[in-house]
Amino acid sequence: MHQTETIFQKLRLFLRLATPVILTQFSLLAGTFVAVFLTGQYSTVDLAGISIGYNIWVACFFGAMGILLGISPIIAQLLGAKRPEQIPTIVRQGLYLATCMGLFLLILGLLGLKPLLLLLNLEPQAYEVCIHYMTAIAFGILPLMWLSILRNTVDSHGYTHYSMGIMITSFFLSVLLNYVLINGHFGLPALGGVGAGIATAICCWFNLLCYLVIVTRCKAFKDYHFFKQLEPWQWPYIQEQLRLGVPIGISIFCEMSIFSVAGLVMAYFGTEIIAAHQAAISFTNLFYCFPLSLSIASTIAVGYEVGAQRYADAKAYAYIARGVSLVIAALISMYSFTHLSTIAGLYTTERHMVNLIGSFLSYAVFFTIIDAFGTPIQGILRGYKDVRIISVIAISTYWGVSVPVAYVFSKLLGYGPYGIWVGLLSSVSVAGILYTWRLWYIQYRRYAVRW
Repeated sequence: MHQTETIFQKLRLFLRLATPVILTQFSLLAGTFVAVFLTGQYSTVDLAGISIGYNIWVACFFGAMGILLGISPIIAQLLGAKRPEQIPTIVRQGLYLATCMGLFLLILGLLGLKPLLLLLNLEPQAYEVCIHYMTAIAFGILPLMWLSILRNTVDSHGYTHYSMGIMITSFFLSVLLNYVLINGHFGLPALGGVGAGIATAICCWFNLLCYLVIVTRCKAFKDYHFFKQLEPWQWPYIQEQLRLGVPIGISIFCEMSIFSVAGLVMAYFGTEIIAAHQAAISFTNLFYCFPLSLSIASTIAVGYEVGAQRYADAKAYAYIARGVSLVIAALISMYSFTHLSTIAGLYTTERHMVNLIGSFLSYAVFFTIIDAFGTPIQGILRGYKDVRIISVIAISTYWGVSVPVAYVFSKLLGYGPYGIWVGLLSSVSVAGILYTWRLWYIQYRRYAVRW
């Protein structure tokens, strides 16, 4: 990051910052897409099993990741204020916090997974697939937490191309591992959905090793000496990360958990509905990488300018992030609406399932536009360190709006599983409107920014 003068310089710098993040997120989410695609080709039962496991895992994982994301605006503002000497301590304390989060998730899974699955009354085969899938993923939880801190540190410095290189390499490794382990190649047995879990765990360890090399060997980071000494737990630094991270984690958990609960509720409509729903969700997640990446990039850019007290520049980056997001969403949506059957055919070879998946995809495409409207604003607010309101909006909309709307459409109006998607779309739309209002308040009231 560096200071820019004109809007075109800002646009060029933002795109240079955001493009590697987009490729990074695309590679990360594409790994899940490939796993779902190959598992669906293997069997519908296995796809249903990993769908339930994924919906349970993803809410907890993204909630923890949101808490760890609190380190990003701290580092970005320190760099903007020219005070990098505090960064090594912040990163070490962040790693302590990541360890605690990882152990908490492991204990939570050990105590709560089987009772939860029994409540869902899954088919026995899908139940077994889910248990083994989640057990395999558990081996990658701690490295995943650690690499989250290191990745946020690297990205906050503006070196997003390092993350891009790591995640693209990891994507190809994930494709290879899923191909070999799910279907059974090169003399290995076909493991189905369980193979997808094993592939995920291996990629987590690979990514951690890559980030360790980056922060210890690259010139931009090796002078920090992150691992030269051990520091005791220092509560003030942990408290600062929690102050920013917990509201972020709550907001992400609320958003992801309502999608996860929707996936779990689909269990009551049968195995084929579960599989079709998960296929549509994986498509949505794949293209969610664009607004999510722009959100991450806007946190870095806005945080840097706020740290330097250049509030008009921070506002300019906010407009750039939102504009770029809407343009990309419009292009994706136009293609998706005209190719629903083709996209659905990627997930299954069964003709009746193609039609079923296509019907869910027709709802999923709307998320592309709605996410492009609201998601970048969350990143912009994080750049201002205005995170508490994000959690308030998330709780009140993702649960307060989605559940009653879904109930009315699903039960009272007879939309069945599609009514749940109407509820999801409604909550995300209302959240986007409220995020927009909060951003207006921050920019025009708190900082009194004028062009």
